[in-house]
Amino acid sequence: MLAPLFWQKITVMILPLIVGGILHMLVVRFNNFSFLKIPLHLEAFGANKTWRGIVVMPLLTVLGMWPAEVLDALWSTGLLTGHSMLGVGLALGLGYVIPELPNSYVKRRLGIRPGETSARLPWLFSFLDQTDSAVGCIIVYALFGIGDGALWTALFFFGAVVHVVVNLILWACGIRRQPL
Repeated sequence: MLAPLFWQKITVMILPLIVGGILHMLVVRFNNFSFLKIPLHLEAFGANKTWRGIVVMPLLTVLGMWPAEVLDALWSTGLLTGHSMLGVGLALGLGYVIPELPNSYVKRRLGIRPGETSARLPWLFSFLDQTDSAVGCIIVYALFGIGDGALWTALFFFGAVVHVVVNLILWACGIRRQPL
């Protein structure tokens, strides 16, 4: 069994992304900052990958850094000590949205419409949809020297599960259009 400190560290690492992701879905649902709802490249990535996501998700992830910082101090995990919450939050937000672009690019080349999954190999694209951002965020944490291989591995798998659960909750609440 993994020690409680391990799970506390995972919580500190994933919390900014949960907060940023939920707030971002609310921004999308209520069409806030609609002036930024400009596709990055319609042909390459589709209509759902917009400048709003590139700009807003990093800013909202910064907001998620504050509760993570409080828990980091409360639990004495030491993960965020000495790091700029603004810098880490902005980088995590970008680390979340940028890795989604190659997946979208491949899906557009295969004729899969934005927001939909493939009829062929749906499990593969669903897996990629749930893990591409985790990889980007792990790279950010590695670049900042936050965590280690065991935490990054756990973040990959646990992050994918949390991503699915949060998406299902947001869909059930009518905030997301698709469950996954």
